[in-house]
Amino acid sequence: MAEVVLAKKRTRVGTGASHADRAAGWVPVVLYGEGVDGSLALTVEQGRLEKLLSTNAEGSIVTVKVEGEAEFPAMIKEVQYHPVRGTVRHVDFQGISLSKELKTVVPILLSGTPVGVREGGVMQHQLREVEVECLPQDLPEHIEADISHLGIGDVLFVRDLVIPAGVKILSDGEEVIVTILAVRAASAEEEEGEQEDVAAPAEGAGEE
Repeated sequence: MAEVVLAKKRTRVGTGASHADRAAGWVPVVLYGEGVDGSLALTVEQGRLEKLLSTNAEGSIVTVKVEGEAEFPAMIKEVQYHPVRGTVRHVDFQGISLSKELKTVVPILLSGTPVGVREGGVMQHQLREVEVECLPQDLPEHIEADISHLGIGDVLFVRDLVIPAGVKILSDGEEVIVTILAVRAASAEEEEGEQEDVAAPAEGAGEE
């Protein structure tokens, strides 16, 4: 079940009003989209909002309950943070329909230690999220990818992901998620060349 965001309508808008709300411990937010008449300028208590965002990232589905009014199923569309303090400054919530499929991105969660890494290889993590399409209630928090079986030289593609029921991957199946690379050892000829470079005197050395 989606978490509930308790919000109240803003009586004033603008930069000055937003500063006053933040000083009082309330974060300005806006709700727009499906089921919303225009857009709603709201505020949410900072502590509650930061607790919500600690377990729900952008793209997560929540329920925005406006004080004295209706509840709106919504997606966390965008979160703005203070560049220095890291506190939440503003959040956009996009209203959605529970009966319509939506498109969003979902993080890829890697699990396990690759065989190739245990054998001395290096893991290159290239893709960290995929675009999906599904009904809101089917939206997963993440898609887990077991990489423990990957050996040196192996590649995990988007097409290799195990997708939950009701979810369609929109990202290109040929995109690379993880590659296990071998650590290239220097050849005997290269090592010999390096030793000769070190031993050879600099040009002109010892000349009078």
